[in-house]
Amino acid sequence: MKYISLILFSIFVSYPSFSQHKSVSDSISIYIKKADSTFNTLNYNASLTYAQKALELAENKTAVYSINETKIKVANAYLKLRLFDYALKSIEAITLKNKPTQKEVVQYAAVLNARGNIHYSKYEDDLAITNYLKADSVSEAHQYSNDSQIKALQNIGLMFLRGYESPTKTTYGRAKDYFKKAYDKAKESNSLTEMHFSGLYYGSTFVETENPEPEIALTYYNNAKKYFEANNLIKELNDTYWAFASLYRRLGQNDKAETYYLENIEKNKIHANTINLGKAYWAYASFLNAIESQDKAITAYQNAISTLKQEKNTDLGVLSDCLHQLSNLYHQKGKNEAAYEKIKEYIVYKDSVDIKKNSINFNQLEAKYQTEKKEQEIALLTSKHQVAEKQKYIYIIISLLLLATGLFLFFGYKNKIRTAQKLEELNTLKSRFFANISHEFRTPLTLIKSPVQQLQKDATTEQEKQLELIDRNANRMLELVDQLLELSKIDSGQLQLIVKEGNLTNFLHSIAEPFEYLAQESNKKLELEFDIPNENYPFDKDVLEKITTNLLHNAIKYSDEASIIKGEFLVDSQILKVSISNSNATLTKTDLQKLFERFYQKNPHQTGAGIGLALVKELITLYEGTIHTNLENDVLTIAFEIPLQTHLKNAVIGHTNDNELVSAAVTSQEPNEVNDELPILLIADDNASIRSVLKDIFKEEFKIYEAENGEEALKIAEKEIPDCIISDIMMPKIDGLEFTKQIKTNELTSFIPVILLTAKTTPETKLDAIKNQADGFLTKPFQHDLLKELVYQQINERKKLQKRYSQELILKPTEIVIDSVDEKFITRIEAVIHAEITNQDFNTEAFAEKMHVSRMQLHRKLKSLFGVTTTEFIRNERLKIAVELLKNEKLSISEIAYSVGFNDVYYFSKCFKDLYQKAPSEYYKK
Repeated sequence: MKYISLILFSIFVSYPSFSQHKSVSDSISIYIKKADSTFNTLNYNASLTYAQKALELAENKTAVYSINETKIKVANAYLKLRLFDYALKSIEAITLKNKPTQKEVVQYAAVLNARGNIHYSKYEDDLAITNYLKADSVSEAHQYSNDSQIKALQNIGLMFLRGYESPTKTTYGRAKDYFKKAYDKAKESNSLTEMHFSGLYYGSTFVETENPEPEIALTYYNNAKKYFEANNLIKELNDTYWAFASLYRRLGQNDKAETYYLENIEKNKIHANTINLGKAYWAYASFLNAIESQDKAITAYQNAISTLKQEKNTDLGVLSDCLHQLSNLYHQKGKNEAAYEKIKEYIVYKDSVDIKKNSINFNQLEAKYQTEKKEQEIALLTSKHQVAEKQKYIYIIISLLLLATGLFLFFGYKNKIRTAQKLEELNTLKSRFFANISHEFRTPLTLIKSPVQQLQKDATTEQEKQLELIDRNANRMLELVDQLLELSKIDSGQLQLIVKEGNLTNFLHSIAEPFEYLAQESNKKLELEFDIPNENYPFDKDVLEKITTNLLHNAIKYSDEASIIKGEFLVDSQILKVSISNSNATLTKTDLQKLFERFYQKNPHQTGAGIGLALVKELITLYEGTIHTNLENDVLTIAFEIPLQTHLKNAVIGHTNDNELVSAAVTSQEPNEVNDELPILLIADDNASIRSVLKDIFKEEFKIYEAENGEEALKIAEKEIPDCIISDIMMPKIDGLEFTKQIKTNELTSFIPVILLTAKTTPETKLDAIKNQADGFLTKPFQHDLLKELVYQQINERKKLQKRYSQELILKPTEIVIDSVDEKFITRIEAVIHAEITNQDFNTEAFAEKMHVSRMQLHRKLKSLFGVTTTEFIRNERLKIAVELLKNEKLSISEIAYSVGFNDVYYFSKCFKDLYQKAPSEYYKK
């Protein structure tokens, strides 16, 4: 154990503290960098020369901080050269002034640590311990952790390893405490070099115990080795090799230990540091002596002695130990004369070493240091206690005042409670009234609208105007009823937020797009700007739609003629911020205070009931958001903010289906990325956000193709033959109406159902869609569930036709479809089948060629029209004819099989049974 402690302490003595700070001039900075560089490469003479030059320049500049910094570097170089008196003299005058800065505290800690290293090297342990403790104390007192404090803690731990005992802990237990503290402080201050160096010491304490834990030590050693190698820290790396060697020696793994001892020697040879090389030989010789390899040990001790004697100021302690051990080995070998010479030389060097092991009581020094700290803590606690007493009396006085105030407020509060209860009863009554009257209005309004729509069909021009007036006002009343119902729910506390995850960007795009068309119809322009990451956020779609549509509709409705309406949408720190601006020359600052009042209207002659903005404010309040207005230069700006969170007071977390999540990562699915059995859906819209919304609604049940204009959509439809098409009406190149017309008049695509979406809400638009044979029509913004149901219904209708086909004995186009284009196509199919059905070589390629389409187009057409592939269609038509032939008792089964194009009777029988669940023979008998 003492051997290990000597090795570890030799490591720390050769590792002093120094820090680089900005110097007062470039010349000083250059010399300091050279001093540091040569010091790190173990060239201590050169380091001393550069440090002295830097000191000379610093003294001329009278910069105190730089002078002290260079003095520390001079002292460290003298220490390495074992010129201890010169080293001590260099820094003995440095003190710490009152109210020092952080840099000055760190510098003084380096001075104290350097003094400690010098005194230890001179075997003046009491002075060494005092300086190490003071370095830690000064740093702690000013709360400035630094590398020198960490080194001081390492050194205190190492001194415990030299044999100082504690009445309560073992030597290694006390050492471990200091090494752990050094490691933690280095880690806390991100001083990686010191952290790994502390790790070497801390790891060693897990080895030199009754129950060693070498795996822990190896973890710290390996981490240190990796870091020192990566940063080319030569001195530290040599010490790491020494630690590895000591560990493996302790574990009895002598081969590994010897490898690291030799590596240490070779590294020191490269960097030509005589004393460190001599110590490396000494450690290796001690190892060889311990494993009784006497001849090799003698050689190693001789190398150590000759190397150490090359330095004038060598390490006499190590040299004397080498002589003593070599004398013993000579004696064991029977070389008594040589042993006698070495023992005489050992005595000479030993007398020169004044080791004062018995002149220090380290435990007393540490206890004194801890006592001083406790006295300071007691003084601080006493001061705090006095302050606490004063505060207690102040709190009592304040409490009495608060009690008196509280009693006064209590009786006032009781009166307010009574008033609030009365108001609550009135609010409940009002909400019930609105709810009842709103429900009562809906039925008669519906009865008004229905006859009006019937009368509009046969009305004259004058009557049409009157009927449109009735219908328009009925719609206004319905809108008013819906808003009143919404307000009554909010007032009664029945309305809750249904928060679900969704893509906010695409959702807002889909809401805002119809208003661009509405603005164009009013000779105005709507400019929208979105700054929202394309990702999912939690929000209530219904509430956010009501807020946004109300504000956009009002902005367009009440803005000046030919003006520009601006909408800005952004997300910042999980908060949606929306600002909508429009010009309004009639609005005043006074009007702003009334905008959100129920039933308030600036101009009673304008359409509206004054509920929309009141509803918006109530919904935003329910959402725990804020809304404010600003009027400047006749431009009204309404801005609101709502949190995009799930943990809201009135929120219920809704279940989010995969189809409802609009993910930014979703891209168009290619045919090879999805199941080929899925039906194909073609989406045509020039708005990418709308396409993204639609794609995510159907992506789980369909293979999706996208087109951004009618021309591109037509090409995809002819090539892929989709099962259904969803198209916008307003598109570039070919609009949705013309696109639908071309789809429905093309033999390949006529059977495909087409659903049109549009921002136009006029009856004329819907009539045009019907004239062009659109199968469905929805206005934007649309309900997702309604659109899905419409698509599924159209596809189910096709499946009914497919089922009907499968039940027909022979293809009869007039009985299967109504569409004339499909009838023509099936008539062509019937003609080809009739001509080629007996041809055994008639296959899918020949069929497609006869129909003048590609094989894939024919496959998709037949699959969508009849639910079978081309091969299945040919086979089924052959079998249907075979059924008719089986009625003729004169024909054998084999003759019938060959006559309908089968060249294998067994295969014919199998296919027949698969289709009709009976063998041909059974059917024949029947």
